[in-house]
Amino acid sequence: MVVVAALAVGVIAAGIIIVQHERDSRSATANTVGNTIAATGPYAPPVTAAPTAAPPDPQSAALDSLLAQAAADRPVVRANLAERWVPQLSAKQPGLVAADVDGRVVTWTNSEILAQNQRFRQRYPGARLVWSDDWSTFDLQGWWITLADASFADPDSANAWCDAHAIPVDDCFAKLVSDTRGSAGTTKYR
Repeated sequence: MVVVAALAVGVIAAGIIIVQHERDSRSATANTVGNTIAATGPYAPPVTAAPTAAPPDPQSAALDSLLAQAAADRPVVRANLAERWVPQLSAKQPGLVAADVDGRVVTWTNSEILAQNQRFRQRYPGARLVWSDDWSTFDLQGWWITLADASFADPDSANAWCDAHAIPVDDCFAKLVSDTRGSAGTTKYR
């Protein structure tokens, strides 16, 4: 009995030691976690940089600007220039290789066409942009056309405007713009 009692006391003592050791381990772990949280604040997921958007494509942005400008100019052209002769200052489409008015050979892009139209607007206040597809007097589709803000009853007067502004013969000529008639007889070169 003494032996059994001694064994029982030994098992109980070993159990107490094991339980006490587990409590100490949990307490130490809790203190470490508590100290970490106290030092860094509550848990927050790591911050990752937001994905950067691809920079806007300059040609797409220029196309959007050309479309917006032609849409804004359409009512003015319809009210003030349509069905009359006007000086046509430029006709460009992306991919065209042709000289600009300064003689520089350009492979035309939407950006180049937009820039040229803006230069014409500064040089000839009131210049307007039209999209050839919107007007039935243009045989070729897909062209950006810049028109001077001057209208005349006949083509010779429109061509005289080009002469008066010293614009080279190949860069300015008379055009009748309409969305109701065909293209025959609507262009007169100088």
